Amino acid sequence: MLEVYLFVNPLETKCMRCEHDVLRLDGKLDGNVSYQFIPLLNLQTITATLESHGLNPHDLALRNNASDILFQIIMDYKAALFQGRKKGRSFLLQLQQHLVCEQDEYTTELSAQIAKAVSLDIDMFMEDRSSELAHQAFIADQKMANDMGVTKPSSAVVFDADHSDYGVLIENFDYQTLADICTHKTQELQKSAQEFADFYLHQNNPDLHVL
Repeated sequence: MLEVYLFVNPLETKCMRCEHDVLRLDGKLDGNVSYQFIPLLNLQTITATLESHGLNPHDLALRNNASDILFQIIMDYKAALFQGRKKGRSFLLQLQQHLVCEQDEYTTELSAQIAKAVSLDIDMFMEDRSSELAHQAFIADQKMANDMGVTKPSSAVVFDADHSDYGVLIENFDYQTLADICTHKTQELQKSAQEFADFYLHQNNPDLHVL
């Protein structure tokens, strides 16, 4: 089985497409892929969020506001994940639909509305979204990104679950690259994690890196 970690900016259109691509691939590979959506919060995601809304990325007040909103969205997502990975993903995708596609303003009320729509325990969700446990989960995600060398959203890291010493970092994620990795691993690469990594190192794709 392959493990896919997709690093996303919750407020970026391209990241939404990447998330749907991973879900589409999962449906085709019959349970041979385990995947997680990992939210990023760094200088790049803040700048990209402001630019996508036509706002000045150099305005300190706007940067602080964008950072606060992104942080709370991520905390909401982590709180939703505490009630199950499937519900957490559904919460994130529905929240993104409102914020990115329909351009709704983020509010606590909107977050609670979506939590109800995906059948979360609302009292638990409202408590967890400001909890120390959710904050620790957020910090762990950022550390994971740093450890894997991920600095920008729409990047994916793929591991062979049986031999997790080696992984492949896909920058500028696209569906076909991930599909090729998963297909080749499933059909051909059954020998070792080193061979799994070396295979993709020699594909001459500048967006692929072996970890």
